[in-house]
Amino acid sequence: MPSVEAGETFTETRTFRPEDVDQFAALSGDDQPRHTEPDGDGRRMVQGLLTASLLTSIDGDLEVLASRMDLQFQRPVYTGETLVCELTVVSADPHTDGGVALVGDVAVRRVNRDDNSGQADTAAPNSADSAPAGTVVLEATVEGLIRE
Repeated sequence: MPSVEAGETFTETRTFRPEDVDQFAALSGDDQPRHTEPDGDGRRMVQGLLTASLLTSIDGDLEVLASRMDLQFQRPVYTGETLVCELTVVSADPHTDGGVALVGDVAVRRVNRDDNSGQADTAAPNSADSAPAGTVVLEATVEGLIRE
């Protein structure tokens, strides 16, 4: 069982490709034209739950059995954009059935734009007292159990 403590942060970075969007569309049935057909810049909108899968990647690494996820989508994500998902442990307390009850806050940030829009998200080093760089595209709270 991985050891986690309140205040710890875990990250996952991913750039979604058109193939990822196609595979998710086939598996989920979310094959709306906005996901399957390129926009004027040649990009495709990534499904919201595919974006949220960054969180499940972190939870999988920590062996969390998620019992609740509250997702708040802030902005669309497009193929070619690099995202950084950051889970910060709010609490990690012993559970009555064994294991650790985990509550975490999540922010998914776009740290670049791979298009011709002229808009750029700047990934800059973070100082200890500043917020992480990038534009928030998804915020979430997760609750779950890490079993022994």
